[in-house]
Amino acid sequence: SSSSTPTAPGAGGGKEKNDLKVALTTTPPTIDMHRTTATVTQQVGWHIFEYLVTVDEKYQVVPSLAEKIEISPDGKTFTFPLRKGIKFHNGKDLTADDVVASLLRWRKYSTIGRAVVAPATITAKDSNTVVITLPKPSSALLPALAYPSQGAVIMPKEVIEEAGDGNVKKFIGTGPFEFVDWKQNQYIQVKKYAGYKTAPGPTSGLSGKKEALVDNIFFYFVPDAATRVAGIQSGEYDFAEGLPTDSYESLKKDPNINVQVAKPSSYISMIFNTKSGLFADVKKRQAVNAAIDSETIMKAVAGTPDFYELNHGLVFKEQIWYVDSGKEKYNQKNPELAKKLLAEAGYNGEPVTIITTRDYDYMYKSAVVLKDQLEKIGMTVNLEVYDWPTVLSKRSNDKLWSIFITGFLITLEPSETLYIDSRFKWAGWYSNPKMDALLDEMREAPNLEQAKKVFEKVQALYWDDVPVIKFGNLHQFSAARKNVKGAVFFCEKQYWNTTVK
Repeated sequence: SSSSTPTAPGAGGGKEKNDLKVALTTTPPTIDMHRTTATVTQQVGWHIFEYLVTVDEKYQVVPSLAEKIEISPDGKTFTFPLRKGIKFHNGKDLTADDVVASLLRWRKYSTIGRAVVAPATITAKDSNTVVITLPKPSSALLPALAYPSQGAVIMPKEVIEEAGDGNVKKFIGTGPFEFVDWKQNQYIQVKKYAGYKTAPGPTSGLSGKKEALVDNIFFYFVPDAATRVAGIQSGEYDFAEGLPTDSYESLKKDPNINVQVAKPSSYISMIFNTKSGLFADVKKRQAVNAAIDSETIMKAVAGTPDFYELNHGLVFKEQIWYVDSGKEKYNQKNPELAKKLLAEAGYNGEPVTIITTRDYDYMYKSAVVLKDQLEKIGMTVNLEVYDWPTVLSKRSNDKLWSIFITGFLITLEPSETLYIDSRFKWAGWYSNPKMDALLDEMREAPNLEQAKKVFEKVQALYWDDVPVIKFGNLHQFSAARKNVKGAVFFCEKQYWNTTVK
C-alpha cells in the first residue's frame, strides 16, 4: 500500500512531475466495470482495464486487444485473433480463455450484454482466437462489446473465478496503468504499468496509442464542488471535473488554469412511471410533453447557452445515427394543447409526485422548473427531495413516484438506450411490443443504412409514446492546471498520453 500522503518523488533536474492528481465528484461503488454503469467507475477503470474492441473518435468500432475483427459472409460469426505478447498486470499472458471468461461474466451482469449477446455462443478457438456466433446477424454486437459504460473489459480468468457471484477482489487488467491502492473516502492510486503494450496506430477516441507518461495518478473523491474549485485554483489538484457553471468565468480568467467545455457530455430527461398511477396513460404523458418549455429548464440548469443545446435526438448530432424523426414533438411550449389533452384524458387534480435530489445540481434545478410548468397547466405537484441513494431505492418501487429526472451518457448504438426496451426492465418500465420489435429489427439489420431507417421509426414512436421526455444536451466543464498537457475528453476524461510539467 502506498503512503497516505502521496507526494511526487524528488526527481530533481527533470521538469516532468511524476504524479497527476485528479479531483472526481464522488467515490466509485467499485472499479469492477462489469457490475456498474456508474460514470465514476468508468473514469478510473478504463485506465486499468481494456476492451476486446473499442471506438475511434468517429464512434466506429475498431480492434483493441483484438488484432482484427473478422465477420463471416452470413454476418453470424465474429472471429477475433488477439494481439500477441500482451501481459496482465500480474505478469500472466493474455489468452483467449481470459477473454471468454470476461465476456461471459460481462454478459451476465450488463443490461446491454444480456439484451444483445444473450443468444450468442462465445468460445476460444485456440489460445489466441475468440469466436462469437449468433443465431441471426446483428449490427448491435460490436457496439455492445465496445460500449464504454459497464464495459466488456478483459480480466484474468482466475480473478473472475475467485469472485464467484460477487465483485472482483483484485483489479487486474492490461491497461497502461495498474491498480495500487484504494484509501476509503480519500483516493484511488494507479501507477504506470511498465509491461504495457499499446495498440497500433495513432490515438483516436479510445483507440490507438495509449501511453502512461506519469508515474502515478491519484483519483481523489471530492463531492463538494466548491472544494474542487478551490483545489484546482491552489494547485492541490492538477485536474478537476464536473465543476459548477457559475465558477466558469473566474476559472477562465485564472492565468494558471485551462478550462475545457466537453460538448456534448450527456443529456437530461424526465422519466415517467408508466407502470402505475397517472402516467400509465399515454395521453397524460403527451399532455405533459406539450407543456414542456425545454429552454427554460436548460437555462435554469446550465445558466448560459455555452453549457446546453436544445436537441430532440436520442443520439447526439455528432453521431452517424442522428435522425430528425419526432422533432416536431420536442420543446412544444404549448400549455393550451396540454390543458386540452389533460381534460380529454380525464385528469382531475390527482397529485403528481416528483422525486429528486440536491446531490446532483441539475436534477434539483430542473425539477423545480418542471413543477412550475406542470402547475401552470393545472396539475397538482408534490416535489420530494432526498439524497441520491434514496432516490435510487424509491425509483425501483412503482408505488412511490410519478416522475424523476436523470442524465444519460452517449450510447454508441441507439438500441442501447436504457428506457425504450421493455426487456431492460429499467425504472419507468415502459413497455410497447411494437417498440421491442423495432429494436430487434434494428439490431438484426445487415448494415448501418438499413438499421438507421428502422431507428427513424424507433425515435418517432418514442416521441409519440413519450415514456421519457428529453429536455436537452448538457455540456460539462472541467479545469486543468496550465502545466497539464494531453488529457482528452472522449465519452469521459482519459489521462493516458498526459504529462504534468
